[in-house]
Amino acid sequence: MHRHLSKIPIAIFAIAASIAPTVSAEAASLKYQSSVNVQKTNYFHKFVTLPKFNPELGDLTSVKLTLNGEVQGSIKLENTDASPANVTADLAAEVKLLKPDKSILLTTLPTASKSQEFAADDEILDFGGTSGATFNNLSSTETESTVFTSGFDLFKGLGDLFLPVTAEAKSKGTGAGNLAQVFNTFAGAKVEIVYDYVVRIPKKEPKKRVPESQIPLGALVAVGVCTLLKSKYYRLV
Repeated sequence: MHRHLSKIPIAIFAIAASIAPTVSAEAASLKYQSSVNVQKTNYFHKFVTLPKFNPELGDLTSVKLTLNGEVQGSIKLENTDASPANVTADLAAEVKLLKPDKSILLTTLPTASKSQEFAADDEILDFGGTSGATFNNLSSTETESTVFTSGFDLFKGLGDLFLPVTAEAKSKGTGAGNLAQVFNTFAGAKVEIVYDYVVRIPKKEPKKRVPESQIPLGALVAVGVCTLLKSKYYRLV
């Protein structure tokens, strides 16, 4: 059997090379809340617990802290002056959010106010009648916020962030030289933290053909030999 072997052109295929991945960015945010229940003032050793920002999630761009302070309670007033008086009273509490080193992050002063004209002293200390009054179920809130755009060391890491909260009564009454007053002051706090950050997303670009002039000679020879053997096999069969 005569075997005829024709000239077979060697097909050369460009070898693909992938370009190094680039990185795109996507904005994201996380929000957490913690609170101290409303309770009798004064207190100085309460805490809110908030998760720290995990740096593996991306690059932190800002941290927003919000403190919502709340005051509740009652006011009792009695004008003991010999003449009528216009009395004003404030049920108030100074609520603070602190850093672990006790420096101040945020302060609020929620205040519930009452004003009333009282007659002269009626010689009965009952916080009622024409010379006195009792105000129950009072409440008020106040909110303050701050935003950090640098200096994130306090907020970054694994685990939780423990921030102290304090509440100190600032209730007072004015308007009479002789004024009997009783305050029951309760306060609470709600704290919110928002982490704004950028997520790093690896992005692969389409494969790019390498010019034949840049293909190693060994790779070209290997491709050509494979093509030749394949063609020879088909003719013999």
